[in-house]
Amino acid sequence: MVQLKDLLEVIPLLIIAFSATMILMIEVLLKKSESVIFGFSLVSVIAAIVMSFQSLNREMILFNKFIRISNSSIAFSVIILTGILITIIASKNYIEKENINFGEYYSLLIFSVMGMMLMIFANDILIIFIGLELMSICFYVLAGFLRLRPKSNESALKYFLLGAFMTGFILYGIALIYGITGSTNLSVIYSNPKLFTNYVFIIGTALFIIGFMFKIGVFPFHMWIPDVYEGAPTIVSGMLSTAGKIAAIGTILPVILALNILNFKLVFSIASIATMLYGNVIALAQTNIKRLLAYSSIASAGYIFVGVAAMNEFSLQGIAYYLIAYTFMQLGAFIIVSIIEKKDDGSRDYVNTEIDSYKGLGKRNPVLALYMTLFMFSLAGIPPFAGFWGKYYLFYAAIQSNLIWLSVIAILLSLVGVYYYLKIIVYMWFIQPEGIVTEDGISFSPLGIASTSIAVLGTIVFGVDPNLFFRMFKFIVI
Repeated sequence: MVQLKDLLEVIPLLIIAFSATMILMIEVLLKKSESVIFGFSLVSVIAAIVMSFQSLNREMILFNKFIRISNSSIAFSVIILTGILITIIASKNYIEKENINFGEYYSLLIFSVMGMMLMIFANDILIIFIGLELMSICFYVLAGFLRLRPKSNESALKYFLLGAFMTGFILYGIALIYGITGSTNLSVIYSNPKLFTNYVFIIGTALFIIGFMFKIGVFPFHMWIPDVYEGAPTIVSGMLSTAGKIAAIGTILPVILALNILNFKLVFSIASIATMLYGNVIALAQTNIKRLLAYSSIASAGYIFVGVAAMNEFSLQGIAYYLIAYTFMQLGAFIIVSIIEKKDDGSRDYVNTEIDSYKGLGKRNPVLALYMTLFMFSLAGIPPFAGFWGKYYLFYAAIQSNLIWLSVIAILLSLVGVYYYLKIIVYMWFIQPEGIVTEDGISFSPLGIASTSIAVLGTIVFGVDPNLFFRMFKFIVI
């Protein structure tokens, strides 16, 4: 039986569930409800973030062992909510510009958050699967939200078909795990160490993890990312590359650390190297800014798996810190791309998404250029920004796990990524566009300023004081 105290411990999840449902009701009951829904969504996410901190330092298993609350799950949840908050702030002007200002857009965002939080708080594989499907369905729709744009429809279809295929891996993995253990409850599974030597259980776990590696974008399950990120609404692309990735990592990381199957250590290391190599090298040849950020996202998945391969006490903290830094810098970069891009009414496609269109941006709009420069520096891992410390903690975790060779390779491949990030900066500040440049109509709205400023602030603050994050969530300071 569900007890009142259980409900009080999951207030953030209840707020998100209530808000997503209420947005649908507001959309039906009010004719001009867009502004009301925007404000309601904003307040709901802020309330969920604030209430998340009430359960810190209390390890709890609730709802008949279906839900687990811990500092790490709260940390991942707050990071996701922060990314969604920035996304919502930046979305209003973007969806108005694209004529897709419908209330269900915010409802889909909030419902996807509900799925992500279910995944992270789950103590049962079935709850993980329910959350995953809720999140995925919302993502498929959001990727194709620009219904009149062929590339958006194409991205949604590709994402749906490949996502449905990879769901089969997860389901088959769950079937094998249940067949061996007789339970889907993670507490029961963790308590039986004999399972870790059972090959059927290992195969089931591997299939389960592979399904989430697809969501994260780890090589060779990355094939959907460039096309989907390019075709989806730019704000949605930023959300997919941050919140969606964090939800998948936050779900499988506790499972991997709890099982600690050493057979997977080398596999994760090889996957990490292949992902970093592919993402960084292919990004060098990109001329489209959205595809460049997509391949950058793949490379970031490789950095994250450096921490996953470490499988030690520093992995969880290092990955969590990298994800908060990654949320600010990656999402901020996508928001700036959404501000700069313009729609070509003739082809219903976008102009100003090529890297060449960023030439001379420092003179045309110095504030945007400055913000983009900070995000590129942070993504490149240049101190004192948060991206530097994010990579440092991941590589430190690998070194502590005697994976020095992996850290060295990761550092070298990270240096490759510096080139294409600095290339954008050089274009903005030191290269002038060919011909006469007229007013490009870039409008930096107050909400655009607010969303990018939050991202810049997070990138700088967590870079100057990286231990702030560990103090916030009561992690051991690395």
